[in-house]
Amino acid sequence: RWRPMIGRDAPAVYALISLIEDDDNAIRRTSVDDIADMMEGKNGRDWVDTIVGLDAKRNICAVASVRVLRGIHEAATAVVSAFIHPHWRGRALLYWQDGRARQMLVEAFGAESEVPASISNLVDAHMTDRRRLYIAAGFFAKRTYQVMYRDLAGGEVPVPARHGYRILPWNEVPQEQIRAIHMEAFQQAFRSPLRDLWWDDAMNHFDPRWSFVAVDAQGEVVGYAITGRPAQRWVATGRPEAYIYLLGVAEAHRGRSIASALVGHAVAAASASGASRIGLDVDMSSPDGAHKIYEHLGFVDEAAEVYYTIDQ
Repeated sequence: RWRPMIGRDAPAVYALISLIEDDDNAIRRTSVDDIADMMEGKNGRDWVDTIVGLDAKRNICAVASVRVLRGIHEAATAVVSAFIHPHWRGRALLYWQDGRARQMLVEAFGAESEVPASISNLVDAHMTDRRRLYIAAGFFAKRTYQVMYRDLAGGEVPVPARHGYRILPWNEVPQEQIRAIHMEAFQQAFRSPLRDLWWDDAMNHFDPRWSFVAVDAQGEVVGYAITGRPAQRWVATGRPEAYIYLLGVAEAHRGRSIASALVGHAVAAASASGASRIGLDVDMSSPDGAHKIYEHLGFVDEAAEVYYTIDQ
């Protein structure tokens, strides 16, 4: 049977999701904050509907969530996620999510709204059974995000900036200036209305030791790298690592090796802290050749995520 998720479900839901992610060797790991978000949205901001499935012994064996992003007005966006014990997997839950997401989008934005609408989720590329479910339900694989890692031996040195640019520690620059460059750098990006969300999510993992800002000869901010500590992966894999969650360079300053310098500083700082490796992900549809740049910097492909969506 199914019912809405309630507060006392949190421990069992977290234990179930941890078991599933270990079994699936999931790329991203769910935190206790994510469990809270399933109940009330991000700090109460988003509209979330979450249900749990109970077996005959009333044990929670599945959880499914539909999240409508209320803070974004340029697009009507619903994000679906589901965690199902391997013994119980099938199509029914995804069909419920699809139908419920459509209801919530209409209620949130109105039946006459003309803003583009989508229902989406990220699926690990190696989870072929789940990808087949999304395809069967009418979802389209729109983007692939390649996850890359570089092993750290210790003693890595920063890549120097060129052309008069400088790389500064994060705390030496006012954060509002960095955020403004983030909004500018990603204004033409795929799913650009989600820029605020990307920033907030990255700052949830942010570590100032490994995060840097690029400035020009006049001291103006032109780029940044938000690097963080993925604590759930540390616990799941036993490998201390750093992860570059966001990397952006203002359009007028691209092609001058600023991104390489920012990544190089993050690599050196993480190495100095004792991290065993550092990762990042790249949109394989990006026209700027970022994947080749990261390979040149010593990163190699490890896993991938596929962005599935139904666009309305």
